[in-house]
Order: sequence, then structure tokens, then C-alpha cells
Amino acid sequence: MSSAPDDGAAAPQGFWTKLKSFVMQQLSGITIVGVAGLLTTLILAYFQNMSAYQDKVTTQAKDDMTAATQVFAEASTALSSATSLQLQLIDYFYAAVPNDVYKDDKAYPTASARALYQDYVDTYAKLHQNYNLLGRKAEIYLDWPSDPTHDAATNTGPNVDPINMSTLGEFNFDCENQNYMPNFSPDKQRVPLNDKLALDWRSAKHHVLTTQYCFDVTHKKLNGVLEWASKSEISQADWTYLTNKDIQELFQKIRPNNQALRLNAFIGVAMGHIEAIRARYQPKGYWCSVPVVQQIIGKKCTPVNIAS
Repeated sequence: MSSAPDDGAAAPQGFWTKLKSFVMQQLSGITIVGVAGLLTTLILAYFQNMSAYQDKVTTQAKDDMTAATQVFAEASTALSSATSLQLQLIDYFYAAVPNDVYKDDKAYPTASARALYQDYVDTYAKLHQNYNLLGRKAEIYLDWPSDPTHDAATNTGPNVDPINMSTLGEFNFDCENQNYMPNFSPDKQRVPLNDKLALDWRSAKHHVLTTQYCFDVTHKKLNGVLEWASKSEISQADWTYLTNKDIQELFQKIRPNNQALRLNAFIGVAMGHIEAIRARYQPKGYWCSVPVVQQIIGKKCTPVNIAS
């Protein structure tokens, strides 16, 4: 015979009652001190992360500025030194032409040119050997870091600029054509060479290459000057060419003026790039240091991607 149910026993708890009891137990364990500790941990982690980011950006900014100024000094010195020596040799030659002074080894123009000859030859050889590397340095350390769209953390693929000395030679770049002189007007900053290639006067690399190219064009026409400066006999063909009045004006006035303009344009572009690099790494203001707000503002606060 079955026994009667015990009416005094407690009824089993249901699922929802158990869940409610569990939640209340967990919530009862969370105190104000615990919440404050959690928030403190999150805030500290945020500022530690921002501090690490700023340290990396500061290091990269210092490296970029140092490299940019070094390349600027290297390129401007190399181009200006070669151009200056070339002009001095030309001026000495034309100063020695009247009254056959060029035949007198002791005359000031002749003696000065011969003292300058080896320095010019060495400078030409060094620049001719390194111009392509110099152009690439200008691209890597001036053009790229100053370009806000160029991200060193993601642009890891080959980036080959088609403009080089060979393309300028194939195009027969005209150093005296005013259409191919540096121009920073918005509609003239890019100079088409053909259907696919164009010079960009905002590029420090393009200034290095065009200045070197025009220096080399002049060098190849100075056989007579170099023969004279090296104490060799000047050929009749070279003498006739150099003593032509139009050629003299070209070598003493037109080309020196154009080269000076090219050098000044390069210096202006390079200095502008250095300032753009400096501006890129400037502090972004108070709100970029405030948690959550920085994420809302987004890339303006962290414009430089840092590889971890």
C-alpha cells in the first residue's frame, strides 16, 4: 500500500527560480570596488597602448626627419657642386679666348682652369655613378614619407617609377624648352612626355634626375673645354663649335640660369616635403588622448600605421 504524500515537504524549485538565484548570487559578489578596479584596469591598458603607439610614432618621426634632411643635404650638395664646377670651367675658357690667352699656361684663366680640371672630372664621375641612387633616395626619404596616402605599413609591393635617365634620353628631354622647366601652377605641375609618362614637379626624385640630365647634356658638349683644361690640343671642330656666339651665350647664360632655377626648384620641393613630414607627426590635440573619443575620431588621431 502506497504512503500518502508528505504535505509538509518543500516543493522542488523550478528552472527560472534557480536561474534567478544564480544571477542574484553573482551580482551580490560585484561591489563598487570591483567595478572601479575593472574600469581602472581598462583605462590603464588604454593609456599604455596609446603610450606605446606614441613612442613608436616618435621614433619613426625622428628617423624620417633625419633621413629626409640627410638626403636633402646630400642631393643638393652633389648637384650644386657639379653644376658650379662646370660653370667655372666654362667661364675660365671664354675668359681665355680673347687675345689667345688660352695658349698661356701662366695666365689666370688658363692656370685656374687646369687647377680645377681634376676636381671637376672626379665630381662628374661620382655624380654620374650615383645619380640613380640619389634619385631613389629622394623618392624613398622625401617623396614617400611626405605623401599622406603612402602607408609604409601596407605598401610593401614593388613601386617602380618609370621616369629615369634612360626615359629622359629616349624622349630627348629639352633642357632649354620653357615648357619643361619646373612649374608649380596647378595645371602645369605634371608634364607629359608621351601618352603614358609624365614628369611631376612635386617629386623630389624628378628634380634630381632632370637636373643631373641637363648637367650631363652640357658635359657631353664640353670636349674642347676639357681638352684645353687638361693641357691637350683642342680640335678644330671643337674650337669652331665653342667659339660660336650662340653656343657661348647658351653655355654662359641660358643653361646656367636654367640650372639655377632647377636647383632652386629642387630645394623648394625638398624643404616642402620635410615640412610635410614634420606636420604628419605633429600631436593631434587633447581629444585624441581621451578614451573612446579617439576611436570615434578615428584615423585623424592615428594617421601612421605602425607594424606590431
